[in-house]
Amino acid sequence: MPSEWPAEPWDLHGRGWLTVWTAPRPAVPLPPPDVVPLTLFGRVVVVSAFVDYQPPGVLTYHEVMAAVLVRRGARLGLSILDILVDDSASQRGARELWGIPKLLAGFTFSSGPQLEATAHDDGEVIASASETRKPSRALPVRLTTSVWQTLHGKTKRTELRTSARISLTRLRWRITPDGELGWLEAARPRLHVAVSTLHMRFGSS
Repeated sequence: MPSEWPAEPWDLHGRGWLTVWTAPRPAVPLPPPDVVPLTLFGRVVVVSAFVDYQPPGVLTYHEVMAAVLVRRGARLGLSILDILVDDSASQRGARELWGIPKLLAGFTFSSGPQLEATAHDDGEVIASASETRKPSRALPVRLTTSVWQTLHGKTKRTELRTSARISLTRLRWRITPDGELGWLEAARPRLHVAVSTLHMRFGSS
């Protein structure tokens, strides 16, 4: 295993802010060909998030991503369509291990309890999000799911195990139309969630 990035699984810790959207099918980039996007009232279900990965995780970095909910047979999961990070080890490792198409970007992230975050490239804003109300009472959740990506021309399944505390909140997203996440301009936000005490285990031994 190359030394530039950790061996899998990656144990990551931190906090995040997530929005569930619905989008018209023609607006959404294609996931791997042998998974089927989930739909709600004829629209594709999409998840976007800003995440702040912190110690004691194997890597510490910031991330913004957009993924589509999919199924393969009876198994449900995600396919990550666009994702930007500010750590080159995370970028190279995720591409090599799991086919996750990470790109590098710069980030500004608030240090307070409510989100103020921006992803940018050479000073040009790609996406930003701000929390516009105090989150509700947090509840514990545990989730095991699959992430489906294309790796070396084939569809690869990666297991994702998550535990966290989640609360309802409200986010205001600003998306640059010609940026990497520009296709989200056609989507409609449906649900906003704040995630604390996040622990993710990505991949398997």
